[in-house]
Amino acid sequence: MTYEYDCDTCGKRFEIKATVAEKRRGLRLECPACGGTQAIQVYSSMSVITRSPGGGFCGPGSGAGCC
Repeated sequence: MTYEYDCDTCGKRFEIKATVAEKRRGLRLECPACGGTQAIQVYSSMSVITRSPGGGFCGPGSGAGCC
């Protein structure tokens, strides 16, 4: 998974890729822009793509009534 953080020192947003198990154990946060180690996790929206009963895919940009 990709986790997004905002650095408390410089305000830049950065990403960390880790498994759920790694996140539970604790991530080592370090801003790539300034090296700061204090950051706040940002929760953003996510997209889910599913297969419709007709065999096509539904998801962002699929158009009205796809599912």
